[in-house]
Amino acid sequence: MMEHRYKAVKKRIGSIEDLKGLLSMAEAFRIENNRPLITISYAQSVDGSIAARDRRPIQLSGPESSVLTHQIRACCDAILIGIGTLLADDPQLSVRLAQGDNPQPIVLDTRLRTPLKARLVQQTDPGPWIINADYSREDRKSALKNAGSTPITCPTTADGRIDLYALMKILSEMDINSIMVEGGAKVITSFIRAQLVDQFIITVSPKLVGGLPVIDSSGIHPESNLTLNQISYEHLGQDLTIWARPVWKG
Repeated sequence: MMEHRYKAVKKRIGSIEDLKGLLSMAEAFRIENNRPLITISYAQSVDGSIAARDRRPIQLSGPESSVLTHQIRACCDAILIGIGTLLADDPQLSVRLAQGDNPQPIVLDTRLRTPLKARLVQQTDPGPWIINADYSREDRKSALKNAGSTPITCPTTADGRIDLYALMKILSEMDINSIMVEGGAKVITSFIRAQLVDQFIITVSPKLVGGLPVIDSSGIHPESNLTLNQISYEHLGQDLTIWARPVWKG
């Protein structure tokens, strides 16, 4: 793991204005570290659920927190989700509740399961980048490309998942300076396991759901070396937003 350690970003974050200040340095960070600056942002219930037990999406964020989510999107060059989130939610990943440009949508989709009628594929501002494995079907690549998407081939790990370190290098070479990772649980867990996080922005909704946990239990072990530091709290309506920086031990 040592070859994948990166120099930490030192600036403390606790508001959207602070985040904008941090991201103003994202290009220099990318050039120095050969990867984008990565913010993980999601909403969860008090008991740590991000979806129903059957993975059905549920509304967690209040209106004020939803505005914050769109402000974060507008701050970042790209927004990243997994294919599971796309199939379950059919999201737009656009900026509708705040001022700013839409981020570049990125979908981790090893086997190119993205439906041609997905809202991300139908939109053109901008069209999504579909990250797939080199063994993906060429006819699916062509169909997605003709529909307005951009399939991008990326190396995979031994277990068949997208190699996040390789992907970050690819995105750096494409001048993506900052990424917002929105989900789902497996994607968030993969980024944490790879220690590819520079900032957490977590919205906690005052609900008990008993659903899908945000951390995939198969991906993070009890002896995980992650703790949170430089923590700030912000009340948005009835939600509590936590701004924190990761500290990797050992």
